[in-house]
Amino acid sequence: MRTLSAYKSTQIHWGKSQANIWKLLSKHGVKDVRFTMLESQGSIICEFNYCGEVDGKPNTFGVRIQVPIPQGRDSERLKNQAHRALFYYLKSKFEAMSFGLVEFVKEFLPYLVIPTKTGTTTVFEAMGEKMKKGLLMKHFDAVPLIGDGK
Repeated sequence: MRTLSAYKSTQIHWGKSQANIWKLLSKHGVKDVRFTMLESQGSIICEFNYCGEVDGKPNTFGVRIQVPIPQGRDSERLKNQAHRALFYYLKSKFEAMSFGLVEFVKEFLPYLVIPTKTGTTTVFEAMGEKMKKGLLMKHFDAVPLIGDGK
């Protein structure tokens, strides 16, 4: 499993990072936030509801982001690193939205929670593997980046 080298020297406790995340989300209108620590599965989950609009109509979007925590002897340090990475990840997403680079749905699409017959899942969990297989099997035509490909 990979290490979180970008945050290996963080001295910020994971609890403080969770508080920072809550403050960041609150600043952007999020009222409902839930953290789940699944140490036996090596991950943390951050869930929140964001109030926004689709085509000018108000809507509430459920978001679920799961962050892997590498297994190791110093689990407290690894939790600190994972939480700090999540804080900066969310901060950059909301900064991009604030600057007008992207709208919420586009920025958080893989993490949006959608209903299923048996409960809920995220858009990526519902479609990600199928998309990856389609790309690997060349079921999708190449899309030219510039012009119309002629």
